[in-house]
Amino acid sequence: MTNETPKQLGYYFPAEWQPHEATWLTWPYLDDSFPGLLNEVYPSYTLFVKYIADVEKVRIIVPSQQVKNNATGLLNAIGAKISSIEFYIHPTNDVWCRDHGPAFVINRSGKLPKAIVDWEFNAWGGKYSYQLDNQIPAFVAKQFGFRVFRPGIVME
Repeated sequence: MTNETPKQLGYYFPAEWQPHEATWLTWPYLDDSFPGLLNEVYPSYTLFVKYIADVEKVRIIVPSQQVKNNATGLLNAIGAKISSIEFYIHPTNDVWCRDHGPAFVINRSGKLPKAIVDWEFNAWGGKYSYQLDNQIPAFVAKQFGFRVFRPGIVME
């Protein structure tokens, strides 16, 4: 293992519009994320997933097999392309995968495989519980065998 930074090794963050392999999401399952409204979120959320799955792979973090089964049932009920949806079981504190999920970097030369930058996540200065969310980048890296860079700074 070297102390070189991702930049020194030729890695960069791809732009939002660049082609990508999949969209990562976290399935809403805790009432705390949408107090009193969780069940009202599912119709829109499943439709959102369906539209993405129509054109690309969707990878969704769920806390348990039971939640995965419930999510699959809701997605099947609206005709989502289940073959384009993958589930990964790991509990989370909240639903905002954009904030706690993996940050992928790509090597410019193509000689090194994709990697993940694992920023520290502290839920906006400890405003909310975050210990499970902070584990997600390392969990995803382990699932795919990706190298992990840990700069030791808080991003959210």
